[in-house]
Amino acid sequence: MKKFINHIDHVAWISWPRNLDANIARLEQLADTRLTRFERQELGIIICANWEAGLEILAPSEQPTAFNQALRDWLEKHGEGVMSVVFGVRDLNAHAERLRGLGIAVGPELDDHPASPWHHQFVLRERVATEVMNSQFVLGDIDYADGLIKFGDVAPA
Repeated sequence: MKKFINHIDHVAWISWPRNLDANIARLEQLADTRLTRFERQELGIIICANWEAGLEILAPSEQPTAFNQALRDWLEKHGEGVMSVVFGVRDLNAHAERLRGLGIAVGPELDDHPASPWHHQFVLRERVATEVMNSQFVLGDIDYADGLIKFGDVAPA
């Protein structure tokens, strides 16, 4: 398995449910890729992602829940747009402790759901660290299956 270390892993936008299909279509058009949709009904959140491309869109489900209220609050305050930049770290807990030592609060660990359509592609662990320029700086300790992230050789100039 491979992971991004000291490098941006992926970017997560946030969308209102009513605009989600249009936002997915626009991002797919721009990136020439497809996002896979997964709804965590117990949390009231929709996740649309293409991990190979490092692209994610989150939306609260139409039905408000205790969990998705934070997403609704974010949308009310910031509107649609980049919500999180996930920064790859070598060791999630060690990096979180370093930030806490600097007086920066770090949230609880989040992981992937075993029923997600991409669960077989990686081991995902994240922690929200802090806000930076109106978006969340998220620590990501994400191990990707070999060959999932494609790198191409550059032809000499």
